This record gives sequence, structure tokens and C-alpha cells, in this order.
Amino acid sequence: MRPPLLKAVKDSVRYGYAVGRVRALEARVFRDATYERLVDAPSFAEQRKILSDTAYGRYLEDAQTADDVERGLEAALESVYGLVAEFRLPESMARFFRVRHDFSNLRARLKGEVLDASVERDLSSLGTVPPDVVAGPVEELPEWLRRAAEEALDALAALDADAERRGAEAGMLAKLEAVDRVVERAMYAELASLARAARSEFLAEYVALSVDLANVKRVVRAKRRGVPLSEVQPSLLDGGRIARDRLAGLYALPLDELAARLAKERALRGVQADDLLALDRLDVATDALAVRMMRAGRAVPLGAEPVVAYVLAREAEVRQLRVLLIGKIAGLSADELRARLRKVYVSRG
Repeated sequence: MRPPLLKAVKDSVRYGYAVGRVRALEARVFRDATYERLVDAPSFAEQRKILSDTAYGRYLEDAQTADDVERGLEAALESVYGLVAEFRLPESMARFFRVRHDFSNLRARLKGEVLDASVERDLSSLGTVPPDVVAGPVEELPEWLRRAAEEALDALAALDADAERRGAEAGMLAKLEAVDRVVERAMYAELASLARAARSEFLAEYVALSVDLANVKRVVRAKRRGVPLSEVQPSLLDGGRIARDRLAGLYALPLDELAARLAKERALRGVQADDLLALDRLDVATDALAVRMMRAGRAVPLGAEPVVAYVLAREAEVRQLRVLLIGKIAGLSADELRARLRKVYVSRG
């Protein structure tokens, strides 16, 4: 382990400029009051007016449809990733944010094949691999993405062989779940590898927390549906702080006791058992853990943490805006929109 003084010196050289810029940009991250105004806005046009003086104004000024919103928010997020490149941080750190979009594109492409639907127009350009390459021949994908694609295709072929026994509807669902399982496992393995390459403990902890949250939500939802452990266990991810074997052991408990035991896990500190049991609070409660981690990263005076926390916060901001803007276009009420909001990076007025 590097001596603290040496680490501080290296961090001041590598991250000094980046953290300085981020400290200035943090003032633009939305507070609760902005989200409340967007929720209560009587129309999408009024929401656009509220956003006109923010970093999103120029990306959404001509938006009229949900597709326009998607394109505008993607362009806004591209500008955030471009800022990371400008900071000249380790390449593995910059890739960390983008490769998640590559895996999302691969998931969409594979599910499109299962459903016999075209998804090319829905693929994101935020990844490291051009969308047309992701949609093209598997052999032309970069090796790390090709491995995931080939594993998923093998899983789909195996399910095809078992299609008659399962039935059409169950077989389709099994295929979609197989795509999710394979791509998600490959994505988190790649993210963990990038965190190690970046020598960022914060990124590594973020990946581990993300794995834990994915596993916990999967276990609780499957238990509620009465899914047998034999079907749940293969879908559990490696790399979290709560071991897969421990989750498998807890799965034998009644649902109420399972939630109570999970709430006592150190990785889930702060989550209540009732939150895990409530369908409308599960995602919000688990997201709050990621928010807490981002806030802790923001408080670090110098290093990768404030930069990573800022980018993750802007990503969360884009997700919130997508819900609010597209929801308003779809005619959702203020109460319905408010119920869909998550806790955010900065929760002050």
C-alpha cells in the first residue's frame, strides 16, 4: 500500500484540476426544489421553460416528443462524459462510465432478436462501441463484449432445445431472463476490472454495492413470487459484499424474516425491512444507499471520489429528468410523477 503522503502528492497532481472544476460544477446539480417545480409544472412546455436556464436548456429547447427528450438527454450526458475526457483521468476511469452503455446496447440487441424486433434506432451512442457495430455481426465486436454476446447466444440456443417442454410464453420469458443474467454478469465483471485498473477503491466499492443491490432486489422479488431457489441462484451475481451462498441460505426463510435478515447486513445499513417488503419502496430504499455513497465521495477533499460522485450524480439527474419529462408528455399527474422520483445526490433546497 502506498504511504499516505505519497498518495496525497500523486492525487494532488492527477486530480487537483478535475476536483477544482467539479467543485464549481456541483452548484449546477439540481436540488429538491427544482424537481418539485418540474413535478408541479402544468405542462411539458412549462417544464422546458424551467430547464431553459440550466445545463439542459439547449438540449431540450426544441423537444416536443418523448424521442426528442431521449435524444436531448443523451446529448447532455455526452457533454458530461466529454468533461471527464478533458480532465485527462486514467483511461480506465473514463471507460468505466461508457462501457455500461455498451452492455445496455448489447442487451437491447439480444432481446430484440428474441422478440424479433428491430432495436437499432433505440441504441445509445454513449458507449465505447458504435451502435451499428453492436447491432452487426457478433464476430466484429471487441473481445470483451463478444464473449458476453456468445455466452448469451449459447444460453438462448440451449433454451431453444427445451422450448417444447416449457411452452411458448414461458420459453420467451426464460430467454429474456437469460439475456439479462448473462449481460449483467459480464458487465459487472468488466466494471470491477476497470475499477482495479483505475486503482480506485471508490469505484470498486460502487461496483460491489451495485451488485449487492441487484442481488437483493432479485432475491426479494423472486421470494415474493414463490420462485424456487434452483431458478434464482444461477442469476445471482458475484462481486458483492453479501456472498451468493449467504443469499442462497437466507432464501429458505419466510419472506418477512428474509427481509429482516437482509436489513441487518452491513452492506445494506440504513435500509429497513419494511422498505424491502414494500413493492413501491424497494427501489427507492436501495437507491438511497447509492446516493449516500455518492455524498460520501463528494465530501472527500482530493482524489477520484468527487469526480466519480459528480458524474454518477449527473447520470442520476438525467434519469430523473427522463421520468419527469416523458411522464408529463404521457399525461401523468403530479402525484404519479412524485412517486417515481428517487432520492438525489444533493437533497437540499
